[in-house]
Amino acid sequence: MGRHSCCYKQKLRKGLWSPEEDEKLMNHITKHGHGCWSSVPKLAGLQRCGKSCRLRWINYLRPDLKRGAFAQDEEDLIIELHAVLGNR
Repeated sequence: MGRHSCCYKQKLRKGLWSPEEDEKLMNHITKHGHGCWSSVPKLAGLQRCGKSCRLRWINYLRPDLKRGAFAQDEEDLIIELHAVLGNR
């Protein structure tokens, strides 16, 4: 495992994302949508790889991402399904 060959050619930033990088990525995805993640960093003006941008969007920046505790009906559904399906 490691980086793709295209990632060796450019100086990529590692580590924590800055608020400015988050803003650039959010603006780009909002305006253009997501599709080819390998081209997103260059078009958005980021020094990150496409995989990093995709994971940041999916896990932290998506507008429909729900944060916080489960609602009571969600918790009841989990318990009900666990009783039916058990541990798998």
